[in-house]
Amino acid sequence: MPMTHEQYEREQQMRAELETGFTDYDGFVGWVICPAREKCPSGLRGVFKPLKNGRLPMHRHGTYGEPCIGARQKPMRPAPVTTEEPR
Repeated sequence: MPMTHEQYEREQQMRAELETGFTDYDGFVGWVICPAREKCPSGLRGVFKPLKNGRLPMHRHGTYGEPCIGARQKPMRPAPVTTEEPR
């Protein structure tokens, strides 16, 4: 099922927040985005838990397909931090 215009806009907004390194979503703190952007099989909203060396884990096009060009690379930005004030 294709995305609605609202879903696409929300995805773009979330991606822009992640690219700045700040987000309001606690679930994304500590995760990174793939530098392959639209070419990543996970799409623009694909976030990954970085490996201990700071690089992205392996991810592929399909189950046994070609590796993503962003796999095992350094992420575009460091892991995001939350923009909320501590309680």
